[in-house]
Amino acid sequence: MTAVYLDVPTQLYAECGGRILKGAYSPELKERLAHYINCCHAMEQINHPGILYISAWKEENTAEIWYEYVGARFAGLFKCKRSETADAFRNSIKETVVYRRAGQHPKAEREDRNGEERQSADSPVKKKNGFDAVYKIALADKKEIWLKDQALVESYPDDKVVLSLGSLTVVTKEMHKEDKRLQKERLEVTLQMAGAVCHELNQPLQGIFGYSETLLMRFPEGDPLNYKVKKIIELTNRMGKITKKLMRITKYATKDYVHGIKIIDIDKSTKSPDDD
Repeated sequence: MTAVYLDVPTQLYAECGGRILKGAYSPELKERLAHYINCCHAMEQINHPGILYISAWKEENTAEIWYEYVGARFAGLFKCKRSETADAFRNSIKETVVYRRAGQHPKAEREDRNGEERQSADSPVKKKNGFDAVYKIALADKKEIWLKDQALVESYPDDKVVLSLGSLTVVTKEMHKEDKRLQKERLEVTLQMAGAVCHELNQPLQGIFGYSETLLMRFPEGDPLNYKVKKIIELTNRMGKITKKLMRITKYATKDYVHGIKIIDIDKSTKSPDDD
């Protein structure tokens, strides 16, 4: 290892669990990484507000990500050793919000991802591909915060390695504001849809109910058709109650359906008549 690599704080690098400076990689990659590590370390010495890291992965295996540098604030968030930060961060993710961007278009499309759909916890390659990512993190004290991931990604084809120089920023207040805005927008759309559905259904329901009442007079008790017509009236009344519920929606609430799809939870979204 040449002198330029020894400029990196040896103990700090060992604590992070880095592989490149100690491995069989090109001098160009090692020199570049050593420069970045020194820059990050210097920024931490002057109390840079960002939560700094340098991660890396093999081009053929993006699932295995390791850290070449972990800032003190990063490890401090999870109260763990620097070498344990990758697993601690990945396991703490409760929710991932991905913002898709088309070129320089200022408007972003938000996509909430959970469970198996979420991106790797520290894979800023999506930033390169036109994504911004924000993570909801559960800390050891059960406190939840949002972290925005901003990174510069560099690829080294000769070494088949990708470097990511990243900075995480706490954006909890901003995400809470955005969630309130989204809730308001979703409620407005839900109310408009509910109003349209009720308007379109009420007249046909009244017609079905009227014709059923007329039919019922033609079939006396004991006639098999009497029971069937009564069932039609019962189901029509049930549909009428549903439309009345839709007209009392006051908030946006969802419930799980099939194949991971969420639908409006009418009962939770509806104001009870007793509340009037």
